[in-house]
Amino acid sequence: MRGVSAASLAQVLDAARGAAAGGAEGVAVGEDVFAVVGALDANPVLRRVLSDPATEAEAKDGLVRSLFAGKIGAPALDIVSTAAQGRWGAARDVADALEQAGVQTVLSRAEHDGGLDTVADTLMEFSRVVVSDPELRQTVNDKASSLEGRQALVARLLEGKADEVTLALARQAVTGRNHGFEQTLAGYAEDAIVRAGRLQALVTAAYELDADEKQRLAGALARKYGREVYVDVTVDPSVIGGIAVDIAGERIDSTVSTRLADARRGLVG
Repeated sequence: MRGVSAASLAQVLDAARGAAAGGAEGVAVGEDVFAVVGALDANPVLRRVLSDPATEAEAKDGLVRSLFAGKIGAPALDIVSTAAQGRWGAARDVADALEQAGVQTVLSRAEHDGGLDTVADTLMEFSRVVVSDPELRQTVNDKASSLEGRQALVARLLEGKADEVTLALARQAVTGRNHGFEQTLAGYAEDAIVRAGRLQALVTAAYELDADEKQRLAGALARKYGREVYVDVTVDPSVIGGIAVDIAGERIDSTVSTRLADARRGLVG
């Protein structure tokens, strides 16, 4: 978001931090906010009213309180109220900002419990599972079918494998508001990594790295970039050997396949 929307987003996220202070109720608050996001997505008239600069902030605040008071908890209502009183460059920005606030509020519970890495791991792994199964990918992303049914399917697949934070985020990802389900999951995982104060390293390797190898790689990258690093590994046998690392806008490629391709270009050129 840019301009007035960026400033209003910052205010909404500040409200979310206040509402989720302590983290214990973060999931419930976040799910209440997600419910409002769903209502906004289903009601373009309401989105336009809340983003209309000609409507007084107090009037917009009164509107959302009349619509949602008693249906969501007070902490979530305060977040929604902050969004209603903001200035937005586009009607969709209101719901997008609230979704970000809901994600951060849910993640506050994982932060409170020391589980941000676990949430990131589970979301990343489930994203890869969906990508690798075309039928599942199509089913979860099929917006012509029931949203509640798709959310129930995701919950069943994660049953016994995910905590309530991960489940809440996975259910919201099914809505696919801006991206496909698997892309949204990966985005939420990145949010968890950033919230933990880490950089994300996307690693491509010919085989799955074990815990010691990941730890050594994370340590080396942390020394290079001056921050703790979360290592996410994608296995691709076509790289043959070595690894490629995408981190902080840079790519470090030491794969055998790349070196062979460079050698071929050198011979030809």
